[in-house]
Amino acid sequence: MKNRILMTALLAALSFALTACDYNGGVEQGRAVAFERGKDVTLVLDTSKVRNKPLYNGKTAMYKLPDDPMDMGPEPACGGLLAVNPEKKTVSVYDPAAKSVKELPVEFTDVQKDIDARHPLVAGKTFPMVDKEKQTVTVYAPTLRSLVTFNPGAAIAMPAETWKFGDEIRVSFRDTARTQTTRFMNITKTNIFRR
Repeated sequence: MKNRILMTALLAALSFALTACDYNGGVEQGRAVAFERGKDVTLVLDTSKVRNKPLYNGKTAMYKLPDDPMDMGPEPACGGLLAVNPEKKTVSVYDPAAKSVKELPVEFTDVQKDIDARHPLVAGKTFPMVDKEKQTVTVYAPTLRSLVTFNPGAAIAMPAETWKFGDEIRVSFRDTARTQTTRFMNITKTNIFRR
């Protein structure tokens, strides 16, 4: 009985001690839109609270890379394409000049659904496929499991990187400014289930 009371008292003391700690850390996730090796990464943050339904509504953040290279996963591929929405007939892109997210109206000319990354139409191919003559862009949208082709109108003149999905990145940090990462994980290039 005495041991139970002692354990309860210790657990209560530990709980109070932990709640008194000033921990400003956290985790953020988003698409890489800019990266400088050995220095920093800029993400358009995923603000969605729904798993596997990302929302890139324009909030961006720059994070310094971890000091220890062992805390750094594979370097990210960057791109401006954030989301493809055939239902709304729009695509969301990051404009580096304006440092903002833009939703562009587009005309979808082909949407092939239920296509996974191993499908012959996707496997071994490099996206985006930009055809300036036909005024079309073809991309594989992994979150939609779809191969889509769309006409972005005059926006076809934007750089080819505009139509490329940047890697999905997760960073953790402990500093008050929330800028110095302690861990950097490239979700797109890391298979946590592989042994």
